[in-house]
Amino acid sequence: MDYSTLLNTEQLRPVTDTQGAVLVLAGAGSGKTRVLTYRIAYLIEKCGVSPYNILAITFTNKAAGEMKERIRSVTGEDGMWVMTFHSFCARVLRNDADKLGHNRNFSIYGEAESDRIITRILKEEHPEDTDKKKSIRWHISAAKSIAMTPEQYALRIKDNPDSALITQVYARYEEELAKNNAFDFDDLLLKTFLLFAMHKDVLEKYQDRFLYVHVDEFQDTNKIQFLLVKMLVRKYGNIFVVGDDDQSIYGWRGADVGNILNFKKDYPDCRIYKLERNYRSSGNILKTANKVIANNAGRMGKQLWTEKDAGVEVAYRSLCDDKTEADFVLEQILSLVKNRGYKYSDFAILVRINSLTRVFEDRMSSYGMPYKVIGGFKFYERKEIKDFIAYLRMAVNPADSESITRIINFPKRGIGDVCVEALIAACNARGLSLFEGLKRLDELELAPAYRKKLAAFAALATDLAENKESMPLDEYVKYVFDKVDFYSAYDMDDPEGRTKLENIDQFLTSVHEFCADNPDVKLEEYLQTLSLLTDADETDEGNYITIATIHGVKGLEFRCVFIVGLEEGIFPSLRSDTTTADVEEERRIMYVAITRAQERLWLTNAGRRFRFGKYESNSVSRFVKESGLIAATRRPEERTVHHTVQKALRRDMPKFAASNAAAAKDLSVFKPNAVVMHPKFGRGVINEINGENARIAFDALGVKVLNLRLAPLTIQGE
Repeated sequence: MDYSTLLNTEQLRPVTDTQGAVLVLAGAGSGKTRVLTYRIAYLIEKCGVSPYNILAITFTNKAAGEMKERIRSVTGEDGMWVMTFHSFCARVLRNDADKLGHNRNFSIYGEAESDRIITRILKEEHPEDTDKKKSIRWHISAAKSIAMTPEQYALRIKDNPDSALITQVYARYEEELAKNNAFDFDDLLLKTFLLFAMHKDVLEKYQDRFLYVHVDEFQDTNKIQFLLVKMLVRKYGNIFVVGDDDQSIYGWRGADVGNILNFKKDYPDCRIYKLERNYRSSGNILKTANKVIANNAGRMGKQLWTEKDAGVEVAYRSLCDDKTEADFVLEQILSLVKNRGYKYSDFAILVRINSLTRVFEDRMSSYGMPYKVIGGFKFYERKEIKDFIAYLRMAVNPADSESITRIINFPKRGIGDVCVEALIAACNARGLSLFEGLKRLDELELAPAYRKKLAAFAALATDLAENKESMPLDEYVKYVFDKVDFYSAYDMDDPEGRTKLENIDQFLTSVHEFCADNPDVKLEEYLQTLSLLTDADETDEGNYITIATIHGVKGLEFRCVFIVGLEEGIFPSLRSDTTTADVEEERRIMYVAITRAQERLWLTNAGRRFRFGKYESNSVSRFVKESGLIAATRRPEERTVHHTVQKALRRDMPKFAASNAAAAKDLSVFKPNAVVMHPKFGRGVINEINGENARIAFDALGVKVLNLRLAPLTIQGE
């Protein structure tokens, strides 16, 4: 095999450097997987190294599978250890867990099993703190990632008001794992580290086997993973790591960029190679990426370049508000689909925080544009939004027992499963719906303690139902928010809690905007509109616009990328305790976002954004300023853009919808009383038609309102 014809000069040098410590700084789109694959092939073919003596560690099972297949296709070799850190550790422990006092036939508990144990512990010992389960789970994982016992971790978090609770649950959790002869995912790493540290014979066995150790995505390693690798290579010193300090974006889950930045200190004789030639993006996109990341002080430094043309200029637009920003993005997409032959799947809209997806989802749903969400649920499918909608549905339809059981104990009211089961049984015995039963608690056969717990919720349910028509819809949803006290349901000191409240705030904003366009709308009508958003069927598989958090698209690429919401406080995401290191990680996230783009890139921000019940005016993100684009393409205030875009969308959307076969549908065949068939909902009868929307009574699911043009309905005989 002639490696000089298969690799460029930058790639060939590390591939043929086979002894000692090697660090490959692989820029985005520079072919790092190719380098790893051919490096292993070179060891086998040119150096006579047995595949038995080679270890390759990746971060995902998918990456491991792809690398195995590439190595097999290049060398014909199979059975080599190419796997994730967790798979490697599990295999080690299967052989030697008994040395730590564990049975080798241990179970491995995933997140669901771990959550169940923690939930049970809290219910038994701290029932008032069951809502802190996820926070405690995070702390236990963090402690294990730095090899700390409950006692050691207690000292580390002594200023946390929940430190005693966390460490008590952590200790009991460990007892439960031991009782069940089980390891969680963090244990796989920690127990292997302890095994190597306490039993030199075991460590030497693996040192003598794996003479050449390779690690991909080295910038994403945490402390335990770093120490495991260091132990393995201590005897022979042949370590080959590939990573990009500029793409280290997982600090929040324990990754330490210092592992790659300080590699030279840990291995003073190491050679460092830079892969700076990019095969993905145009010259202008790379120029923007280089300008932004150059502002980070904590980096090793590299300059991406390409032999591709400069390509289309990177565009920056400052729009007057978030709705106009969304419309601008849709206009660009529709124009390129119409005039340049792009597909919807060529586009990605990238956000820093989940709550920003809502306005884009609303716009795309209303125009029938196909999309998928990566890095989170679709906005209206998120639990906190479904919970809020359940309150509204209960107010409109008291017979909706599903909605009632969903929210009867949310926020926490001490109404457990046993109490709910007793209520259901008592209502069934009297032939009452749950709502009717709640209004007539004194007539039900219930224990006094249950009746007392249910009374407060019954009063709330009655109040919400009685007041749904007493005020405008946007005022009513705010009334529901306050009456239910959603604010106290989430912990603002917990990142997940803040995110959920932001999403609920975005929901309130969407209702406010809907009411502005439909002043006399009733709650029932609004809920029907939501049904259109959530029940409309997806179009042809694969041809979707991607809406994603930036973390959700790491490793992916798109022909066209929009990075939206570029405002201080949003991107970068800032808090009062934000450090320089935090800002540098935010900048790396921006760098990752930019380098997802192949051909076209837009940066956008909104002058005003509706959040937390009011319009916020945030300054333009420092990252836009660092890109050098403001002076070049700054536009005057664009209040008129919204109307221009709306006109373009109304004019062109039917033409684009034709590509999905929807616009060509003859709607005249759909008439009241017609029998229709839906592939998901089954047989139904059209009760009423209003424009392109039809109210349909399905045999299995009841009444739904669907868009006749978008829904896959077929006329059936009687």
